[in-house]
Amino acid sequence: MLFLLLACATPTPPEIPQASAPSEATPVEALNAMDPRTPVPLQPMMAWHQKQNMQAHLVAIEGITAALAEEDWEGVQASASAIQSSPQMAMQCEHMGAGAEGFTALALDFHQRADGIAIAAAEQDQKRVLQATAHTLKACTSCHAQYRQDLVDAQTWSLRTGSSTAH
Repeated sequence: MLFLLLACATPTPPEIPQASAPSEATPVEALNAMDPRTPVPLQPMMAWHQKQNMQAHLVAIEGITAALAEEDWEGVQASASAIQSSPQMAMQCEHMGAGAEGFTALALDFHQRADGIAIAAAEQDQKRVLQATAHTLKACTSCHAQYRQDLVDAQTWSLRTGSSTAH
């Protein structure tokens, strides 16, 4: 019986840091003061674009797993193609990560890991597709654990990234 209770127990959530922002801080400032992750400076349109990309990545993973369950190898490859590496994807990652050291490397690593999903699907190797998908998702969780969006205006973004191109 004890085994059943332990098996049903939910994991302990991580400890919530105490706010260190002054009481006059805005809610966003208070949240940022509690969040130890590295900020990635983004202008609002860039942040929205990045969120849309993250949502599309999740849809691709959903498509990969659904197709894999049906042994639809072409479906796995088609869904994986949405997150594979490409020159255009590399340019986007470099642009978005310009103001946070290490971010671009993690973003590019995610897409390179995703390349393995389509390769394994082409070989119709279910176990390798699952392994490549898990390896790709590990890149997601690692990046999200290390970085967070930081909304800034165009001037601040230019200062933090050293770029004169604002969006």
